[in-house]
Amino acid sequence: MESKLSGFLSEPLAPEIQENLLAPALKRLFPASLPPITAINKAHLVMLARTGIVDAALCRRLAATILELEREGPDAFKLDGALEDAYFNYEAEFNRRLGADVGGYLHVARSRNDIKATQDRMRARDYALRIMQGLLRLRARIHERGALFADVVMPGYTHMQPAQPVTFGYYLLGVAHALERDFQRLGECYARLNQCPMGACALAGTSFPIDRAMTADLLGFDEVMPHAQDAVATRESVIELVGHCALLAGTIGRLAQDFYNMTTHEFSTLHLPDSVAATSSIMPQKKNMAVLECLKGRVAPLTGALVTALAAYKATPYTHMQDGHNEGLRWAWDALEESVAAVTLCQVVVERATPDRERMYALVRANFSTVTDLADLLVKDAGLSFREAHHVIGRVVRLALAQGLTADRISPEHIARAGREILGRAVTLDEAALRDGLDPGRAVERRAGSGSPARSDLTAMLATLSARLDADATRTESRRAKLDAANARLEEAIRSLATGLK
Repeated sequence: MESKLSGFLSEPLAPEIQENLLAPALKRLFPASLPPITAINKAHLVMLARTGIVDAALCRRLAATILELEREGPDAFKLDGALEDAYFNYEAEFNRRLGADVGGYLHVARSRNDIKATQDRMRARDYALRIMQGLLRLRARIHERGALFADVVMPGYTHMQPAQPVTFGYYLLGVAHALERDFQRLGECYARLNQCPMGACALAGTSFPIDRAMTADLLGFDEVMPHAQDAVATRESVIELVGHCALLAGTIGRLAQDFYNMTTHEFSTLHLPDSVAATSSIMPQKKNMAVLECLKGRVAPLTGALVTALAAYKATPYTHMQDGHNEGLRWAWDALEESVAAVTLCQVVVERATPDRERMYALVRANFSTVTDLADLLVKDAGLSFREAHHVIGRVVRLALAQGLTADRISPEHIARAGREILGRAVTLDEAALRDGLDPGRAVERRAGSGSPARSDLTAMLATLSARLDADATRTESRRAKLDAANARLEEAIRSLATGLK
């Protein structure tokens, strides 16, 4: 028995290889591979017809069969591991309907290598656009919530300890800046992804007079990859996309971690409705933030997919290779699908999270996060260097804690005593200045002009963020519109070819 695929190979693939390697991969990959293979076949055939490389009458029959298989969908194909992969399974059914003497012309001037490289880029760019579109929606919601809660004063934390007063709106706009950078990385990656390998063939181009730019245009690519071997050898843009999504998962996960802490009974500073909560099978009172746990953990599969890709890609020869391109991307597509879902889930959480204004303000009044302002006041009003003021106010906090007092009960006497103990002399700060210094809302506003939570700073930030969001949305819509327009041209061209119209 000979190979089903080669006149050179004298025997078929071993059943064990088919059963344990090729058939499982084929079953997993074929449904997702079929749409890009179909689009590539259409564009390639239109190019072959317009350049006159293949006879018009033959092209008409080839086009009609491509459309026929597209209408029938995956059920048209009886998958066979002996045929190795998705492309050869497609070709087998294609040639069964037309005969290899006709169907075989579709493969003129191309290889599985450039087909697979193009297919991967088409899948990856679609994921990139879907994630970017989701990010646009998430960023818009965060901007809205940031503006809504711009005056909700809350403790800011460093090292998970109370640090300085901020606002919940300020916190959200900080995350908005990080998500904007995530978006920018994805957009830059998209530009590198959207380059067409078709026409590279196996690695050295083709002797047929093809028009690579035409094929690229019909598939919505921005340009042709100029070097044929590089075109089939590389998948780094797909790996880059996974890497950027891992960073995005980290941004989302850190927000989820903060929300997770804030929704605990001990913090109780943030409310999430029951619609985003799970419960316990045994404890009736439980309201578990399982969605936040999943968002926190989403970085793990993304990191795993990235490490797998990098490990498989390492030291592979610079050409088309199964280990770097198939095994390396084994988990990439699942990871990218998870990224689409994570952005949507994060949007739901952000939309439904409501800060507890009173609880936040009570904490920030009591937990000494305003005392940096007291140190600043001693520099401005008492003539101390900042290091002297820092030590004096540190002693003030120690004295208050020893007496069981909260920050809002610090008195001028505490300041004076701390001055004597640290500097050997009393330090004077009057009651009005002290109360002003300890006021959380005033602390927020005093920092205006320094990228702070002050209303003026937040208003300026929001205006800038919103303008850039609009520009990003316009650019992303343009990219999607270009793909849609290319697809429309391709559909018109292939249908005209199938019916013999010029």
